[in-house]
Amino acid sequence: MNKSLIKVFQIYVFAFAFLFASRPMGDADFWFHLKTGEYFFTTGSVPRMEMFSFTFHGIPWVAHGWLSGVIFYAVWSVAGPKLLIFIFALLTAIAFWIAFKRANSHPFFAGVAVLLAVWTAMPNIGVRPRVFTILLASIYLALLGRFVRGVKERWIWVLIPLMTLWANLHGGFFIGLALIGLTAVGMVLDYWTGVLDEPESLRPRLRKLAIVFGGCVLAVLVNPYGIKLYTGPIAVLRSPIFQDLVTDWLSPNFHLPTARPLLVVLLLTIAALALSPRRPKPSEVLLFLATLYATLKTQRNAIVFALASAPLFANYFQLWFDSTRFSQRFDAARPDSNPRLARLFALVLLLPLVAFAYKLKTAVYSNPTQQSLRVPVQAMEYLKQKGINGNTFAAPNVWGAYVFWTSANHPVYIDGRDVYPDTFVKEFVDILYGRVDWRRVFDQRGVQIVLIEPGTMLARQLGEAPGWERIYQDDMSVVFRRR
Repeated sequence: MNKSLIKVFQIYVFAFAFLFASRPMGDADFWFHLKTGEYFFTTGSVPRMEMFSFTFHGIPWVAHGWLSGVIFYAVWSVAGPKLLIFIFALLTAIAFWIAFKRANSHPFFAGVAVLLAVWTAMPNIGVRPRVFTILLASIYLALLGRFVRGVKERWIWVLIPLMTLWANLHGGFFIGLALIGLTAVGMVLDYWTGVLDEPESLRPRLRKLAIVFGGCVLAVLVNPYGIKLYTGPIAVLRSPIFQDLVTDWLSPNFHLPTARPLLVVLLLTIAALALSPRRPKPSEVLLFLATLYATLKTQRNAIVFALASAPLFANYFQLWFDSTRFSQRFDAARPDSNPRLARLFALVLLLPLVAFAYKLKTAVYSNPTQQSLRVPVQAMEYLKQKGINGNTFAAPNVWGAYVFWTSANHPVYIDGRDVYPDTFVKEFVDILYGRVDWRRVFDQRGVQIVLIEPGTMLARQLGEAPGWERIYQDDMSVVFRRR
């Protein structure tokens, strides 16, 4: 490709990444982040005690990602949800554009690899703090990759202030520390196998990397909660409740359509590494296997696997392609060899953009509905209009965050935060599956209102219980009140 066409193609890759990343607001956890931001703007401080439930009101609470909540509320209060969708799609596109620039291959191969990576990450993107982890992980991978190659090594110090920002935005900052550690181990492995760039400077570069790692560990402590910002995510990682019951923390299920892009990227990258005439470096294999293991253990880590594997796939596919006879035919048919073909190539890429833009206007940037938000908007409006207040049991539990965001008169039984003890969360799950007597628990806890999905076991039992009455129902939810 000539330079002008390369620039056009890069713009197309960025535009398609932005369009793929433009997701309706459907993350139910968004609402407690929004409430955290509101609390910060109202009081000038971060919350330190649980204040939205009636079951554990007053216990200590570390609001991980508090800075994300501040950003959410600042944008929401000024411009509403549409600007939030735009900003977070833009941040996601920038993250994958950085991955695109890391690839040392033909722009077409890199573009396809990166768009496959965006497709893989789609279950994890949207208006959510996790997008900050995607962006910062991409920056870390780019700066660490340059450092290993001996390019602009002084930029490695930027990782330290970025870690402070990352720790306050999202609990995924541990990924940054892991990437530094993997880079150090990868450099040693490359040195032992004789493929490290500038091997004579290994020791001073490892010392520098160790200092950066230590600086990042200390940089995490620059937050309103101090060392507690470390202990919270570790507790979640060790919690059997989160690991076994929370969808984000489960292993990917390749029977589901949402996990199939991950399978495609995985198989293509393995095929490219196997077919390439050049063996991959040990550091590349280490990064691939480490991020793959993290993803197979917990599907939310697919975002890091996508960022790491996209350039790897593009680079080694290029090496394989150059070794085949198709390479000569490809060079002979390059668009830059024919101006008309170049214009046709640009037009072909433009047409899907128009279709995507129309879909964005009608499906993503349209006014939010109960179905798109995936929370019981109409049920809560009914309760507020009728003045029906009280301790509210909401299921799924993530509905609880929307309940206390929209009404201070409905303290919740539970919500999606990690503030609740594991034994209590297990009891909540047992209630939903009929393994414990919900009547006894509701009496003990003082539940007055139940907001749940219609057709569930608990909904049927409440409908038959003499002490409860159904006061509202729509396609998404049904509300019961204690008589």
